[in-house]
Amino acid sequence: MMKAPHIHKQVFRAPGFGEALARVKEEFGEDAIILSSRELKSGCFRSEVEVVAMPRDASVGWSPPQLSEGQSDGLLERRFRRMGLPAGAAATIASALQSKLGGVPSAMRQAKDALGDVLSEEMVFSGAIASETRAVALVGPTGVGKTTTLAKIAAHEALVKERKVGLISIDGYRIAAAEQLQRYADLIGIPMELAHDAATLGDALRRFEDMELVMIDTAGRSPRDDHAIRKMAECLHGAGEAVEVQLCVTAASTDVELDAICERHMPLAPGRLLITKIDEAVYHGGVIAAQIRTGLPIGYFTTGQRVPEDIEVASARRLSEWLCGEEVRA
Repeated sequence: MMKAPHIHKQVFRAPGFGEALARVKEEFGEDAIILSSRELKSGCFRSEVEVVAMPRDASVGWSPPQLSEGQSDGLLERRFRRMGLPAGAAATIASALQSKLGGVPSAMRQAKDALGDVLSEEMVFSGAIASETRAVALVGPTGVGKTTTLAKIAAHEALVKERKVGLISIDGYRIAAAEQLQRYADLIGIPMELAHDAATLGDALRRFEDMELVMIDTAGRSPRDDHAIRKMAECLHGAGEAVEVQLCVTAASTDVELDAICERHMPLAPGRLLITKIDEAVYHGGVIAAQIRTGLPIGYFTTGQRVPEDIEVASARRLSEWLCGEEVRA
């Protein structure tokens, strides 16, 4: 009788699934196989996640146990919940994906193309900045990378599309904010202006009347700073020219953070969503959560710090790749 192969499996425990998965990847690499996961209660208000995993090399000659119909019911939904999708979205996408595939995939990589189709049906992607749009402001909380993202878009529009682009900073809050944007303007070879209220912003836009695109950098504010956000809204919407507002949020934003960001930034009347720091997120379900919370179409993903390389037009295909385990390439 042939002896069953030895499976080198290991148990990982951490406060959250993301941290547990990071430990699995550190120990076994990106191709590690997750055998099981569960939540462990360790006190009245505390819990841990336990993940059992093994390296892919150790899986030669081993097949995962087949799931009965009862066991597989809800498996995809649970997977999507662990990826950060809200409960309703996880159920909807899991149901649509399972229907497309005719069952539950044994690995998410097998579902990449079908998931891309589902996301394209369930989500809204707006594409790049429209050619008829002249003024665009990026807004959002502190730390989301607005200035770097603005520089990426400006560089692509000016250097690749060969459009006439100007920059305006209305960020008088951060020390050296204008200097940072001026350095980007000098590197790209485009002009930059400063403004601090609706009147000076209007003046700057008029001085840039020959520009095809004007990108406006704004100060990052705490979502709790209602007064500052209202003043910014007065500035952007009182400048005498239509300004398209894009709300920037990070891919790793939690549901609580997204709710606060959306509520506080509504006076700015954002028309699009821009997801930053894709490369820093362990899971990418937050991208879907962000659209659900805001109801806004997604225009761009940023995937690193490099200017102008690490930005791309958002798409269902790319989101599907990340959700199915492909790394953000450096």
